[in-house]
Formats: sequence, C-alpha cells, structure tokens
Amino acid sequence: MRGHLFLLIGPSGSGKTTLIQEVRKVLPAVRFIPTTTTRRPRPGEQHGREYFFASDEEFDALIACQDLLEWQWVHGNRYGTSRQRFEEAIAGGVLGITSIDVLGGISVKSAFPDDSTSIFVRPSSPDELRRRLVARGDTPGEDLERRMERVEMEFAQQSRCDAVVTNDDGQLQAALRQLIAIMRPYLPEPL
Repeated sequence: MRGHLFLLIGPSGSGKTTLIQEVRKVLPAVRFIPTTTTRRPRPGEQHGREYFFASDEEFDALIACQDLLEWQWVHGNRYGTSRQRFEEAIAGGVLGITSIDVLGGISVKSAFPDDSTSIFVRPSSPDELRRRLVARGDTPGEDLERRMERVEMEFAQQSRCDAVVTNDDGQLQAALRQLIAIMRPYLPEPL
C-alpha cells in the first residue's frame, strides 16, 4: 500500500503547526515529516523534529546533489523539501503530514499529484494573522512587515490547493474536524 502526504500550506501564523500537533494526538499513525531550513531553531525546537536545521553551506550541498525536490526563500531563510524523504514515505506506506510554504507546497503537489493532498490553512483575515504573529512574540517589527507583504500572494494561491481549512481563534476544534474530514478517505480505518 502506498503512503499519502498531507501538505499543510499557508502563511506563517495560520496555525499549521498547531493543527499538526492536534491531528497527531487524534491520529498517532500519521507521521510528521520535517522539511529543511536555514533558519535558526526557536527555543525548544530540535533538529529532525520540527525541521532539519542546516547551515547555508549544508543547504547549498543539498541543492548541488539534487536532494531537494524544491526550495524557496521565505522571510530571509531557505526552506526545502527532501525528495528522498518524501519518496521513501510514500513507497513505505506512510501517512505523512508536513507544514510547507505555499510555493513549495504547490511544487510538491505537482511532483506527487496522486500521492498528496494540499490543504491551505488560513485565518479569517490578514488582520487576524497580523494579531497572531504579534501575539506569538517571535516576529520583530521589520520581519512582521515582510511576512505581511507576502500574505496577499499566499492567500491568492489558496485556489490552487485541494482544500481550504479556516482556522479562526477559538475555533481550533472546528478546524481540526475539517482537516480530519479531508484526511479520512486516506486513513486505513474509519474514525
């Protein structure tokens, strides 16, 4: 049996990571597949758990040996998807979930059209997204503005995704139910 990848796509602060954590509580057989980044780990993050953290030189080497299926500059750092990691997950029958930027997610969906589902995660509005990023406290003012400039482009891409989940504050369980309903046809047993 082939695996399937669930690609959670959306702006920073839309709640992708929180939704992944909640899905994995309910569906522990769904495995998180980290992507690779050159950004520094945030407090509490571990190499290989949230991301594979790479230096610029290590990232350049991954590009040179064509290990990355795709990579993007996002908010001043590079993020990429390991071709081998995703191919092995699909071939091994893994139900995988990952958080990925919108352009990277569209590229991965194109590479694995039958083995992936792209799901755009969004708050109800860009203003709500700004409020979340400020409340998160790890986004300096200049970085916040750079992220907000990108939001319009990201929201415009949601129509290219297979599904959209709206994740409003106070409505996490509703968003989780939406996400699980999208995933249900690929799960080995009914919920």
